[in-house]
Amino acid sequence: MKQKYLITGLVVAAFTGSLTLLTSCVDDLNMNAEIDESAYSGIYENNGYLRDGNSNLVSNVVELYKDTYTTSVKMGFSRVPGSNTSAQVAFDADYLTVYNEEHGTDFELYPERLVSFVNDGKLTVDHPSKSAYTDVTIRADETVVENKTYILPVAITNTSSDITVKDEEAAHCIYLIKDMRKLDNLAFKGEGAVRAFVFFDGTNPLNALAFELENGKMLWDVVSPFAANTGWDPVAQRPYLKCNDYIQFLLDNNETFLQPLRKRGMKIILSIVGGRDMTGVAQLSEQGAKDFARELAQYCYVYNLDGVCFDDEYTEAPDVNNPALANRSAEAAARLCYETKKAMPDKLVAVYVLGSMTYNLPKVDGTPMGEWVDILLADYGLNAAAVTVKGVESINCTGQSIEFERGTGGNLNPAQINDSNAGWFMAFSPKVDNFESVFNRLYGGVEELYGAKLKAPAVFYKENDATPYQYPDALQ
Repeated sequence: MKQKYLITGLVVAAFTGSLTLLTSCVDDLNMNAEIDESAYSGIYENNGYLRDGNSNLVSNVVELYKDTYTTSVKMGFSRVPGSNTSAQVAFDADYLTVYNEEHGTDFELYPERLVSFVNDGKLTVDHPSKSAYTDVTIRADETVVENKTYILPVAITNTSSDITVKDEEAAHCIYLIKDMRKLDNLAFKGEGAVRAFVFFDGTNPLNALAFELENGKMLWDVVSPFAANTGWDPVAQRPYLKCNDYIQFLLDNNETFLQPLRKRGMKIILSIVGGRDMTGVAQLSEQGAKDFARELAQYCYVYNLDGVCFDDEYTEAPDVNNPALANRSAEAAARLCYETKKAMPDKLVAVYVLGSMTYNLPKVDGTPMGEWVDILLADYGLNAAAVTVKGVESINCTGQSIEFERGTGGNLNPAQINDSNAGWFMAFSPKVDNFESVFNRLYGGVEELYGAKLKAPAVFYKENDATPYQYPDALQ
């Protein structure tokens, strides 16, 4: 009983004290003070953004092999509008300077007179849809310079009052346009056709010309000399692109050994792999990645290459006290890919999935992997299109990877590729002395994929020699 009264007394005392405290403090309270609502901003906003309707990307490379190209521009929203809403898209010439300054590029505007929008670019979003599309047609004429990159910035304009556009990136969709009409696009095997990526490991890349379909098309869409390396400059205390004798010879003789492939429609992507030192493609700091990416861009522009492929192998532990280096991680791998794409937005960035170069690299500065990785290549026996669950669309992934020297990866398997909606298959090291096995492993699958048989090899190229030799008679 005494305990009951003790507890009751404490409660009463506390309540009385609280009243006294409130009474004494009431004069200090500003009952009309404004509340900081910044933490709640955006809750009720409907944020609009632009993407290409086909790729769903902000930045898109358009290669004109015909006089006209048509795609769609998509305006999307963060949530379903409460009612029908509208906006317009238009050519934004003023964005050129902003874009070039941000990327360190010197692109010129694509001629506005060669660009047209359906219905003047007007967009209407019918409730309850979260997006709207309008077609844009890009034409080419004699004033467009061949193989030069132009920029076409498309921007949201004239939005309804219920639409919020947060920043310049959200407001724009970018098209980087190249006139390729004078090139023989012999690698193009039809809209939606599976594309083929091949690494040449220390051998003459002109041997890609030996792989021809009976309809005259070339098998390989991308040829990648394997490989240049990341290197460490102890004097400058920075990473740099290290070219071994094989890669340096190809670059020095670029017009003889690489450009003939490009003139037939194939892309040349330089492979970059660790150089057995403390640098690597997944252990550069943010500043180190920016500097290395700028160097890669210079190589691609000077030698007219189409991009790079990163392979996270052959590295040693970095000195993280050096401001150019960082611990090996997926974050560092993502940063290098992002900075490389930013430094050369009109070129391709490919990833060979190994080590910290993973299927699902983390966002960089809020930007997802699909915006800065163009091709995702799986290791042998793996299917990148089936594994990836976010980031890169399956159409940009390999469904099969084949290794010709060791015999791993099986024969070309169209069913596996098509079942996973993969857009690519990859092959490594088709050497001349193994041509018979290489062609046997590709033959049936090629016909199923493309509706045309793979020709038996008729020519081959010796090392450091651009002369076509008859296969197999001139092997000895």
